[in-house]
Amino acid sequence: MKDQYQGWLNAATAAERSPMWLLLMVLLNVVPGLDKNTVLNTFATAEECQIERNRIGVAMAEAYPYERDFVIVCQLSSRHGA
Repeated sequence: MKDQYQGWLNAATAAERSPMWLLLMVLLNVVPGLDKNTVLNTFATAEECQIERNRIGVAMAEAYPYERDFVIVCQLSSRHGA
């Protein structure tokens, strides 16, 4: 049982230390009642985040061609380094 617990603890510690990339929607204008930054998803790598950012960016540009009050960005979580 002790070995099983130690294995779980090691996996949890490794996951906590590995980078976590956040896909964010950042509002460029202040909107009462809304947070400026909204986490849309999390990813293990910058590449995965960038692929999804590009996909969402294209879809949003097509759906809202005249809206320029937000950006979709990837950012390394401050809890995980950098």
